[in-house]
Amino acid sequence: MLNIVKNAIEAIGSHGTITAVTHTEPNRVLIIRDTGSGISLEISSYIFTPFFSTKKDGQGIGLTLNREILVNHGLQFSLNTLQQGCTEFSIYFP
Repeated sequence: MLNIVKNAIEAIGSHGTITAVTHTEPNRVLIIRDTGSGISLEISSYIFTPFFSTKKDGQGIGLTLNREILVNHGLQFSLNTLQQGCTEFSIYFP
């Protein structure tokens, strides 16, 4: 969770909002939503690739590690830019 929130903080820069939302119906889900610049279609297919980063000093292991942890715990997740200024990282619980 720390890496997801850290990424959201970096995405919004000095202005923006980060929101944590939970739902129990119809599915149990935790959503971290930010108002940053979003993820382009070109980048979205690479964001979980080891050592891929768009950040100047990025190492490209954060989202890869997040994916591995969630998959190893049997959890589904998604990371999508729904519209300009609204990106969501969602974790679905059984």
